Amino acid sequence: MGALTRKLLDLVFPPSIYCISCGNLIDETRVYSLCDKCAREFKWANGKTCEKCGRILGDDYNGTLCGECGQSAHAYEKGYACLEYGSCREVIHGFKYLGRMYYAESIAQIMHDRLAEAASEFDAVLPTPMYKPKERKRGYNQADLIGGLLAAKTGLDYDNDTLVRRRNTAPMSGLGKEAREENVRDAFAVAEGKADAVRGKRLLIVDDIYTTGSTLDACAKVLTDAGAKSVCFIVLAAGASGANV
Repeated sequence: MGALTRKLLDLVFPPSIYCISCGNLIDETRVYSLCDKCAREFKWANGKTCEKCGRILGDDYNGTLCGECGQSAHAYEKGYACLEYGSCREVIHGFKYLGRMYYAESIAQIMHDRLAEAASEFDAVLPTPMYKPKERKRGYNQADLIGGLLAAKTGLDYDNDTLVRRRNTAPMSGLGKEAREENVRDAFAVAEGKADAVRGKRLLIVDDIYTTGSTLDACAKVLTDAGAKSVCFIVLAAGASGANV
């Protein structure tokens, strides 16, 4: 998203007027363009989280891995989640399906604050790619909007043309873990001639939601196979342990 586009969006949809979750009136002092009630009721990843995928664990949870990560290996090194999905469902729905591209600014700021000092551990930010015909139909790739803003906020390089989606995939919602893995098998690739952008790099993939990790695993495997030193990810939200969203 270019600077001019952001300015135009701010004029049409001033981010300081309406809460991005419930739509209530707010003012410019509200952090992340959230009203006090939504900010308070969101389930933030401020406590104990899975050390692999980053999903929220209860403070009394016995262990360092969630149930899924305890039973499955992942191609990515580590994940960061900012919220539990159920608490911010309306934000993600509005951002992905209702054309509210201006939400990207608040989401990127949430991710920036979640990463904090960890941002210095990466060389570049990459968005999870969309299938191009699907992206043209929607008009934007939500991960690309967030990724560009996050890179600017962290000072990291931004690369939105190295990781590509080779084919369309079915919607993940409602699919089980094995079906999700099959759905994204061979769906991603490193673009021709872009191997040098990956080799030896510490990469951070941006997406909106983490559920079973099938998409992010598929992306991470492609990048590590191409020579990436490490691949991590950050998402706005992760489903609760055992959830299938």
